[in-house]
This record gives sequence, C-alpha cells and structure tokens, in this order.
Amino acid sequence: MVKIKIDLENREKLRRLHTTTHIVNHCARIVLGNHVWQNGSNLKPEFGTLDITHFNNLTLSEIFEIEKLANKTVFENKKVKVEELSRDKAEEKYGFSLYQGGAIPMKKLRVISVEDSDIEACGGIHMETTGGIGLIKIIETSKIQDGVVRLKYVVNEFALNAIYNNEVLLKDSCDVFSVDKSSIVRTSEKFFNDWKKQNKEIENLKKELGELRIQSIETSSDNEFDVSDMDMGTAMQIYTKVMNSKPKLVLKASKFVIAPCGHDVAGSKKELNKGKFSVFII
Repeated sequence: MVKIKIDLENREKLRRLHTTTHIVNHCARIVLGNHVWQNGSNLKPEFGTLDITHFNNLTLSEIFEIEKLANKTVFENKKVKVEELSRDKAEEKYGFSLYQGGAIPMKKLRVISVEDSDIEACGGIHMETTGGIGLIKIIETSKIQDGVVRLKYVVNEFALNAIYNNEVLLKDSCDVFSVDKSSIVRTSEKFFNDWKKQNKEIENLKKELGELRIQSIETSSDNEFDVSDMDMGTAMQIYTKVMNSKPKLVLKASKFVIAPCGHDVAGSKKELNKGKFSVFII
C-alpha cells in the first residue's frame, strides 16, 4: 500500500498560479501582438514565471496593460472550463495553439479554457473560476535570450506583499530626502545631477593637483616621494609622465610602491609588471 500526503495549502497556491499562467499569456498576446507564444513556464508556491516569444523587454506601460487585463479577468470571475477530447477532435476544434505548454504524448487531451479566451492542452491543476485567484501582480520582466522575455508574477497575498514592499521602499526613499511622494523623482534627479557635477569638479581638482605634483617631482633632486594621499591609479598616471625624466623614480604609499622593474621593495606581497615599471603591493 502506498500512502500519499498532499500539502493542500501549497496545492491551492499552485492552482492559483497555474491558472494565472493561462491568463497572463492570453493578456500578453492581446497587449503585445499575435506573435506572442508561450515558450516555457515554471511554478513555485510563492511565484510563477512565464516565458513568451517577444523581441524586447517589456515597458512599464506594457506591464501595466497586461496586469490590468489579467485582473479584469479575475474580477469578472470567469469560469475555467475543462474538456476531455481526443487529440484529433481537439486539434480540429482549437488548432495547434493547444500545444503552447509543450507537446502532450497522449491520445486524449485535457483542454483548459478560460471562457474561450485562452485554450490550451494542460494536465495541471486549475481554479474552477478566476475569482479565486486574487490580485495578480507582475513583479519582474527580463529578456532571457533573443526573442524570449520572462515574466515573473505573484498572486493573492504575495501580490499584496509585493505592493506593500514597494510602498515601504518609496516611503523610505522619501524619508531619506525629507520630501513627499510627488517630489521624490525631482529631488532624486537634483541630487544625482549635483553628485555628477561635484564628481566632475573633484576630477578636475585631482588633475590640477596631479600636474602640480608632477612639477614638484620633476624639479626636485630626490627620487623617492610619498604619495599616500593618492589612489594607485592616479599615482601610476603621474609615474608614466615623469619616469622618462627620472628613471630612478619611486612613489611610495601605505599599500603600494611604484618603482622601476627589478627594484627591491621590502615587505612586498606581489609585483605587477607594467612594462617599464612595476607596482608592488604591500
């Protein structure tokens, strides 16, 4: 005797998501065009994914239109029809779009339709009516390969959680800038533009300081200089500009030393040969 234990809670979650797969696929075809074809799907208790044939990743507007149509189907509480038909009769009645979910090697097909809006041969478990699905929310889309876009969606309490998390993220962002929701985009743009401007000014100052440091090195009789106030990249740029006039030049910092190849640096862990000079990691 074989005993089977069924997780009814997970089964109900999968029923909702499986029915949602049919609905989202149909709505995507309406919004994006008849070229849309199911290329694959996957279900977890928490979310589902649907791969469709489409040339570009979806815009926010397209995602919203698909969501709106999908939730309209839910709110209308449409009947999910299940038919058992012979393969020949099913193909004659509905065509080869039956096999969007993949080929089914059986003489008799189980055909699922949401009031004739989406018709597909499918052996999975589904809701009896669409109203039991609850809210549908597309949380992510990505172009996974040429001509294939993946939609990730959640339903019911997971959809509400996704909306809540977005609200929390928006509120936290508003709190950081001490502004309301209507001002967050404008304020973020202002801070970003100010940040870019300041970065450019910093780079210009670093360039000016670098030129002054080059002049100081070239006019000095010393060959060793402390560059602890510089990052490695800036120090290397200075070295390449001065090394021809000062072939014995050594630039020292707490974590690196730049010197002629073959130079002996005590405590060096690694030598990076750059052709005419080396960078020694301390």
